[in-house]
Amino acid sequence: MTLAQLEEKSDTLETLKDILDNKQIKNEIVDSVHTYNNEPYRYIQFSFPVARDSDTIRVNDDDNIGSIIATNFDKYRGITNYEAIWSSELKKIECMVQDASKLPARHILGRLSNIFTVCEETENGFGRTEPTKVLLFSDNTFNVYLGFSSKEFAFIHFFKDGMRRDLDDMRTFFRLTLQIENISAESEEDARNKLEKISNTLFYQLDNRYDFCLTLSSRRESMIDRRKKNQHKQVEWEHHDFTLDYMYDEVPISLYWFAQTNTHSPIFMYFALYQALEFYFPIYATKNIKNTIQSIIKDPKFKVTRDADITKIINVIKSSNPNSFGDEREQLSITLKSIVSGEEIIDFIKDNTHIEEYLKSKDCAKIAEKKPRLNDSNGILDDLVERIYDIRCRIVHNKASETDKKILPMTKNVNYLKHEVELLKFIVRKVLIANSSPFSLK
Repeated sequence: MTLAQLEEKSDTLETLKDILDNKQIKNEIVDSVHTYNNEPYRYIQFSFPVARDSDTIRVNDDDNIGSIIATNFDKYRGITNYEAIWSSELKKIECMVQDASKLPARHILGRLSNIFTVCEETENGFGRTEPTKVLLFSDNTFNVYLGFSSKEFAFIHFFKDGMRRDLDDMRTFFRLTLQIENISAESEEDARNKLEKISNTLFYQLDNRYDFCLTLSSRRESMIDRRKKNQHKQVEWEHHDFTLDYMYDEVPISLYWFAQTNTHSPIFMYFALYQALEFYFPIYATKNIKNTIQSIIKDPKFKVTRDADITKIINVIKSSNPNSFGDEREQLSITLKSIVSGEEIIDFIKDNTHIEEYLKSKDCAKIAEKKPRLNDSNGILDDLVERIYDIRCRIVHNKASETDKKILPMTKNVNYLKHEVELLKFIVRKVLIANSSPFSLK
């Protein structure tokens, strides 16, 4: 192939495919049409490796393919649990970070430039320069920087989320990343461990000395992969008039909304949803006692003036101490069986095939020991009680003696927890509806 032919082909999907094929990365070129104007277009879709998993990335034929090919993206792999990439060949690890105060990256770098050495800067358009990269740590082995992301990271991060960006445009890099250079990592696990150790140590010092709360960003699945998993949630966009028929208890609905606004953290979501369900434990746990008292009062022979009848009620009330309600597991069982049937649970799981597949897989046992019996409408409720309570304990109890069972943020188990969150959310919606009351502004 002549140089002219090579230059002509350098910014095509075919060239990108050759690079992916050479790295044995699964890919395909697809001819398609735009849904909004029926015009034809082509794209290449490939699987960016993330340990044993992958993120689906799509590049259209009208993207700046030349700028993509000019990067070293093919020399990188993803890191499980984090929005991060690493390269054993280039000896680099890079991970997006987030600031608790939600400040823009340029503001964070501006503040850090008063503390650390500025390595790179750029014109801001107002005749002044701004830092784009600062040095956090350096010794004779490796260097650690905080700054705008590399082109490789920008490509993987934006394109997997369906955001089309020109990598030759500086604005593409307005994502803050931790960049570790000249560091050896022989495997994804090795890269992840080194990323965690280095970031935990440096970020803890930043937090204590300068009140900077930076954390590693958790991994997001690609937009295409999320769409595949949500295919079962086909929304019927039909017009419905909203009504103000019912309202919901303040505490559990607040916890429900807290869960819904923390989708980045399945642990927060699960615990908030559990607390929303837990709100109703005393109500359902005392149900038998209330029924007993009502039965006494409804008896035609009952007389308010008869001491023996009043004593019966007093004895029932005396028995209603916290211990008589059963422990938390028993209260969970009573509540669950009062608001939902086994058939409803089974139907929900079957309608959400990705949850059904998960509950049938070996991964299911990595979160909780009890595996639900998906064909037993009676047994599945007992199984879910054990499973929900087990997961709750693994989130809350983190004693040193329980290291093999705990569920922590940024671990692989959190990815499995997403399916458990969906199931618990279904149950919480049931209990909110069951305990709703007529709407009133009074």
